[in-house]
Amino acid sequence: MAKRPHEDSEGARPPKRVKPEQTQRAPVVEEVQFARQLQEFLAFRQDGVQQLRNGIASFKAFLESILYHKNEDDRGRELSILREYLDSQKPSDPKNLEDRPFLSQLWQAWSFANQNNNDYLASAVSAVVTLLLRTLSSLLDFRDHGILLCRTVLQHQHLRLIRRCLDAPKHKDFVISPCLRLLIEVVSFDGGALSNEVYKRREQTFDTNQLRRNLSLVRTDVSDEDAKRRPSIRTLTLRYVLAHLKYLHVGGKIDILRSRPLCVSVFHNLPDDPSDIVNELLAVTEQHVLNDSELPKSAKATLLVQHNLERVVEVASRSRADHPSADRAFAWLKAVCTKSSYGALRPSGWYPAGTTAPDDTQANSGSLIDLGLDSLDFYDRHDRPEVRNPTLLGWAQTLRPHLDQRERELVTTCFEAAPELVAAYFDGKNMQLEPKLSNTWIGYASFLFEVIRLPTPAWFGNTEAEGFAELPPQTRIIIENILPRPLTQKILTRCLNQSSDLITFFAIRLLIIAFQKLSGILAAMREASTSANERKALWLEAEERLLTRFMERSPSMKDVVAALRKMPDDDQHAIQREAVTRLLRLYYEVTPVHALEEQFDGSAALTAALDRDGEQAEFSESKGLRGLELEHLLVMARHNPGMRWFGKHGGLQYSPIVSLLRIHMNAVQNSQIRRLLSHVLEAHDIIADDRELEALLASFLKMANGDAGYAAVWMFVDDCIARVSRQPVKYVDQLEEAISSHESGSQEQLMRGLESYESSNRGRSFPGLLAVAVVEQVAFVTEKPIIVAWAYRYMQFLRHGKETSVSLQALGLRVPHIRDGNVETPMNMEALLEDIRLQHPASNLQHDRTASTEAPTLPFTAPALESDDHPELLRWAQKDLGLAIEDGDIAALILCLCSKHTEVRRQAHIQLCLLFAQLRDASLDDAPQLSVLVGELVETFEQQCSPEEKPLPHLAGTFATRALKVLAEPTHCIYPKLNRYMNKNPEWRILRMPAHWLSNTMLSQPTEDDAYWKEVRWVVEWLVEGLRSPTDLDILRRSGTIQKVMALYSSPAAERLKWLRETVMEMLYRTTCIDGGSTTLITRLGVLAWLDMVGDGDGVAGLLKARILETAGKERVERWSGMSVEHL
Repeated sequence: MAKRPHEDSEGARPPKRVKPEQTQRAPVVEEVQFARQLQEFLAFRQDGVQQLRNGIASFKAFLESILYHKNEDDRGRELSILREYLDSQKPSDPKNLEDRPFLSQLWQAWSFANQNNNDYLASAVSAVVTLLLRTLSSLLDFRDHGILLCRTVLQHQHLRLIRRCLDAPKHKDFVISPCLRLLIEVVSFDGGALSNEVYKRREQTFDTNQLRRNLSLVRTDVSDEDAKRRPSIRTLTLRYVLAHLKYLHVGGKIDILRSRPLCVSVFHNLPDDPSDIVNELLAVTEQHVLNDSELPKSAKATLLVQHNLERVVEVASRSRADHPSADRAFAWLKAVCTKSSYGALRPSGWYPAGTTAPDDTQANSGSLIDLGLDSLDFYDRHDRPEVRNPTLLGWAQTLRPHLDQRERELVTTCFEAAPELVAAYFDGKNMQLEPKLSNTWIGYASFLFEVIRLPTPAWFGNTEAEGFAELPPQTRIIIENILPRPLTQKILTRCLNQSSDLITFFAIRLLIIAFQKLSGILAAMREASTSANERKALWLEAEERLLTRFMERSPSMKDVVAALRKMPDDDQHAIQREAVTRLLRLYYEVTPVHALEEQFDGSAALTAALDRDGEQAEFSESKGLRGLELEHLLVMARHNPGMRWFGKHGGLQYSPIVSLLRIHMNAVQNSQIRRLLSHVLEAHDIIADDRELEALLASFLKMANGDAGYAAVWMFVDDCIARVSRQPVKYVDQLEEAISSHESGSQEQLMRGLESYESSNRGRSFPGLLAVAVVEQVAFVTEKPIIVAWAYRYMQFLRHGKETSVSLQALGLRVPHIRDGNVETPMNMEALLEDIRLQHPASNLQHDRTASTEAPTLPFTAPALESDDHPELLRWAQKDLGLAIEDGDIAALILCLCSKHTEVRRQAHIQLCLLFAQLRDASLDDAPQLSVLVGELVETFEQQCSPEEKPLPHLAGTFATRALKVLAEPTHCIYPKLNRYMNKNPEWRILRMPAHWLSNTMLSQPTEDDAYWKEVRWVVEWLVEGLRSPTDLDILRRSGTIQKVMALYSSPAAERLKWLRETVMEMLYRTTCIDGGSTTLITRLGVLAWLDMVGDGDGVAGLLKARILETAGKERVERWSGMSVEHL
C-alpha cells in the first residue's frame, strides 16, 4: 500500500494552539473604613480570585499602617476596626477549630490555591496571615486573638498546606519564604509560648531533611542591605531553627542538637550569610545553648564539631577584611576554647589519662628489680599522645597561625586552656623552618615564640587531685612545650650561623625563653621530688631525661659563642649583644655541666665591656642595654673556670682583673662586682679574705683613673698580680723567709702570732701574696715616688685591718724604704675603710644573726585597719562598669557599708543604689546576676542595719565581694549554689548565713564530683576573711560555726590538705585580734584543751595557745577557771 502524498496546500493542517500566559494583574488597594468592608474584601469565592487578591492587598496595607505606625491620628480607629473584624471571625467554640477555624475564608482560599496550583494566591494568603500574626504580637491587648490564630495554624489540615508550600521547588522562593515567616512568628509569639506545640508536630513543621535542603539555598550576589530587605530562604530557615533553640525546653533542644547533619548545615554556608544573621546565630547559640547549664555537655559538643568551628574561623579571619561580624566570631571562638562549660574543652594537662600514678601491679611489685621510669609501660612511648580534646586538636591543626594573627591567638589560647594539645599538635604537624628571611618563616617563628612563652600548668596539669602527682609527666610531652619538634638542633644551629641579623636574633630569643621555661620546670620538679618520698628517684630521673632531651635539641654553646664573636661591638647591635650574652649566662646557670664542657674564654669580651662602661656617656641611649650585657658577662665570668683574668688580650692596656678593679672604684658599693673580685682573687691566693680586698680598694681611693701618674700605679699593680698568678710558690717562699729572718722578738713569738693569724683566717697558711709581690717589686721603682707612696698606703691599710700582723711587719722590716717617714701616712684610715665596706651585706648579715636568735612567730596577719580616706566611693563611677568590677572598685565600695563612720556608710548606700540602677540597664553578660546581688545587699542593709545606724557586719560585706568574683566565673564550683541562694530571699539573714553555707557544703553533695573540698575551702576562707569585729565573732559564736570549723582540723582529709589546718588556725588567730576574742575562745569554746589535743606544744598550736593566754582578760579567765593564767 502506497503512502499518501504530502499535501502542500496551505491550511491542510490547523496550526498548534498557543498556550496562554498566566499574567497576574496588579492588585488594587482600597482604604479600609469599617470592619464589614474587611469581611467583604476577604470573602472567598472560586470565581472571584482577583477580587480576593485585591482584598488581601488592602488588608495588608491596613495591617502595615498599624504595625509601622504610619497614621498615628487614626490608629485608635484602625485598632477598633481590626478588633471588630477578628471578633466576627472567631468560631463559636474556640476549642473546636477543625470544623470552623479562625479566619476560615483565608484558609479556604489557601486550600483552593494549593488544589489549583495557584502559587501566587497561596503566597499572598500565607504572607497576609504572617503579617497579621506579627501585628498581633506587637499589641498586648490582642494576645488572645494571636494565641487563637497560632492554634489555628497548628491544626493538622492547615499544617498540610504549609508543608506543601515548604516542599515547593527551590526556585519558588516566593512560596517558601512566607510559610517560613509564618512558622517563625508562631514559634516566637508571646515569648515562645507555643514553641513546644510547634515542635510536637515536627513531622510537618520540623522535617530535618527539608530544613537541610532549605539551609543550602544561599544567595551570594546580593548586598547586606538587599539581604535585610528580602532575606533568602536560608536566612529564614536559619532564623526558624534559632527560634526553636531559643524558646524550646531542654528536651527539645537536646533532640535538635542530636541531629548532627542539621547542626552542620546550620554553619555550613555561614561565611556567605549577612552579618546580622551571623551575629544572631552566634548570640543565640552562645546564650541559649552553650550557656545553658541544664543542657549536658555532650549535647553542646554536637554543635561544636570541627566543621562548624572551621566555618566560624572563615568569618573571623579568612573572609573579607571589613566583615562586620569578624570580631564577634573571634570572641565566640575564644570563649569556646577557654570555657569548659561550653562542651568542647575538657580539663587537661601534661598527664594523659591514667599516667598520674602507677597501676596496682607495679605499685605492689616490691620484689622486682627497680628499673626506674623504664618500668612504666606508658612512659615516653613513641606513639602519638592520647588527648582528651580531640575536637580542639583537629580544629587547631586546620588553622594557619603563621599567616594570620587571630588564628595564631586561637591556637595559643587552645594550648593554654588544654596544655595536652601542644605535644599532639606538633606530633602531627609538618613545619618547614629552613632559615630563609620570608614571611612564612617569620610567621612560623613568631608562632613558636608564642608557644614557648605559654605558662607551665599548675602541678604540671594534674587534674585528678590538688598538688603534684605521684609520677612525673612524660619528658617527651614536656620537651614539646619547651622546644617544639620543628626546632631541631640542626635548624637552630643554621639560624645562628645565618648572615641575616633578624634570623639570628629570632633564634637567640627563642632559646632564651626556652631556657627560662626549662629553669622553672626543673625547679618545680625538684619541689615535687622533695614531697614524693617513695617516688623521689623517678622525679630525679625524669629531670635528668628532660635535660638530656633539651640539650639534644638546643645548639651547642660554641655556636652561640661564634654568634657573639661575629656581632659588631657598637651601639646599633647593643640589643643583639645583650640577648646573646643573656643566652650564654643561661647556659651556665641552667645547664652548667654542658656549659663547662666548652672551653670559652670571655675575658676579652668582659674587658672590652668594662672599658666601654667606664667611657660611656651618662645619658647614652644604649647605656641600659650595655649595663645588662656587662651584668651577664660578670655572671658568666664567675661560673667560667677557663676565664683568663691575668693576661692582656688584643692590645688592651690592663688585664681583665685590673680593669674590673678600676671600674669598681667608680662604684664601690656594687656588690656584684665586689663578690666577683673577692672570688677570683681569693681563688688564686692573691688576697686572703675580704679585709685584704677592702685594704686594697681603700689604697686607691685618692687616685684618679685618668691621671697619667696614677696610670703607672695601675700598671704596677697589674704586673704584681700577674707575677703572683704565674709563680705563687716563689712568693710563698719569700713570705716564709721574711718571717724566719724577723729580728724583733723570738722565733717562738713569731710562730705563735702566725698560728693566731691562721686561726682567725679560716685555716689559711699565709696572708695574701699580693703584699709579698708589692714588697719585692717596689725595690725596682724607687725612682717613681707615686708608686712608692701607693705601696706605703697599701701596707698601712693592711696593718690597720689585721688583728695579727706579724707577717706584714716582717715584710715591712725587709724593705727599708717602705718604712721611711718621707711619705705621709694616710689619716683617718678607719673612715676610709668604712666608705669601702658594703653596707647592705653587713646589715643583712647582722639581721640574719639577730633573726636566728628571735623566737618563732605565727605565720598569720591581723585584719587590716580601716583607712581614713575612702576614694572608692567615687572611683567606680569614673570607669567603665566592667573595668570597675575587674579592678576591685565595686568590692571596695561594698566594704564601705562596714565602715565605722556613719557618713561613709550613707554615701556607700547611695552609690550602691546608683550601681543597682546601672546594672539593670547594663549590657554585661552577668549583669542580671550582679544586679540581684547588689539589690539584695542594699535591701539587707536597709532592713537590718540602717534603722539602728549600725554598720553592716563584715561577714555580709566580704560575702558580697567574694560573690562578685564567683558570678564573673560561671565555671566556679560554688556558682550554682550561690545563684540558688540569691533566688531564695530578697534579703540575707546575716545571723543564719554561716550555718547555712556550712550545711550546704560540709553536709551536702557538691555540684561536681571532685568539688567537695573546693566548696568547703571557699566557705571557710570567707569566714576567716569576714572575721574582723566583735559583731562578726558574736555571729559565729551564736551559730556554733567556730566549733564546726575546728572539727575540720581532725578530719581524715586534713593530713593531705595542708591549707585546711592552716585556715582553721588562722581563724583562731584572727579571733585573738578582736577585743575579747581570746577570752571567748577560752571560756565559751574550750580552745585551750583543743590546742593541747591537736598540737605538740612547739608548733603553731603552741604559739597560738601562748598568744591566747597573753591577750585574754586575766581576771575573767582566772575567775572562770579557778586558777591563775600561768597554770593553764
